[in-house]
Amino acid sequence: MEPSSLLKICRLNGVSGRVLVLLLAALLVGCATHSVAPALDAEAVDRLWESRQAQLGELAGWQMKGRVAVKSEQDSWSASMSWQQQAEAFDIRFSSMLGQRMAQLKGDALTASLYLPDDRVLSASNVSELLDDELGWSVPMDGLRYWLVGMPAPMAVGKSNKALDELGRLQWLEQSGWRIEYQRYRAAGILEVPKKMVLTRNDLRVRLVIDRWQAVAAAQSMIEAHSVLPIQPRIR
Repeated sequence: MEPSSLLKICRLNGVSGRVLVLLLAALLVGCATHSVAPALDAEAVDRLWESRQAQLGELAGWQMKGRVAVKSEQDSWSASMSWQQQAEAFDIRFSSMLGQRMAQLKGDALTASLYLPDDRVLSASNVSELLDDELGWSVPMDGLRYWLVGMPAPMAVGKSNKALDELGRLQWLEQSGWRIEYQRYRAAGILEVPKKMVLTRNDLRVRLVIDRWQAVAAAQSMIEAHSVLPIQPRIR
């Protein structure tokens, strides 16, 4: 109720001046209680962003489990995914939604190997080309390891653009010819990491949902980091 309306009502009902003052004070307190907190200014958001980047930059390693869905004009592909990252070394495993193992990708900054269900093991120095040749799609692996935790890749070539939300988190990022949209975040200890994200480039769309995420200490090696994917017979 507006103070002027309250004043008219009180006068019509013969309310005393003292009571009127108390009623007006109560009304003003109520309005202040229900007021919306002001949005953070750009400088405050930038400080949150810098603090967040400092935290994420200290990560020695991490592991996650989730789902990936890839769609292009020619084909679509989906799988469950587990990813373990320790410094430059990575171990990524794909399996069908029914749990059948599909592929395993292991490597580091210099080389990578792709283990396939038909007993083939392919190695290359360019991970993106390896994925494109065998799976029909690829993403820049040197960038994706950073995008998955909500950071721009520090060594990306070309100009990068980004937008932040009110908590200093990436809302979207444009880098290396890709657009990454962060649709939801989740808590992971003291950190917040992406929960749902969509990567697009030309006609290719990659949707990632992270169900579980955990930081890995520097002294801890990746779980089963040196194991090889058990190969199952191909089902015809």
